[in-house]
Amino acid sequence: MSIMTVFVTETMRIDVIWAGIALGVAAGLEVPVLILIGRLSLRFSSLRLIAAGCLAGIAYYVAMAYVTGPVTLIALQPLNAWCFAAIAGVGLTLFQQMIPRPGLSTGLYSNTRRIGAIVSGPIIALGSKTALGNRGIFLACGLLTVLALVVIAIAARQREPRPTADLAR
Repeated sequence: MSIMTVFVTETMRIDVIWAGIALGVAAGLEVPVLILIGRLSLRFSSLRLIAAGCLAGIAYYVAMAYVTGPVTLIALQPLNAWCFAAIAGVGLTLFQQMIPRPGLSTGLYSNTRRIGAIVSGPIIALGSKTALGNRGIFLACGLLTVLALVVIAIAARQREPRPTADLAR
């Protein structure tokens, strides 16, 4: 979201206040979404909740690449909030389930978020060099989110209990 101000002012050519409104709406929705996801965690696995967050993220990033006005910009923010809340809210829980060693899972999760912040620089640079300009950044993020969804699908398959053969026969 570090590109939002530039995207709004230079690409969409609307007043900078819309970047603040969009980010504020997304942030304001994150708390209720986190509470909802907490309730949904009683019925759905962490992997499914994060996968749903990835799907929301993919829809958000692709739509952001084509947004043209402030109404659509604001209307897309619930998808942004759902994506962030699912990944941030359930991500640590999933790490702790997958790596049950105290401190290791939390440390890995925290550091991967920092690595993501570092990697965002090249994503912004390369994404903005596409024919779409700053819109390409959102498509690059969408592609990375698709990749994350594939990793989640692989992780889900690894966690499924395997049927055992009846060796007594």
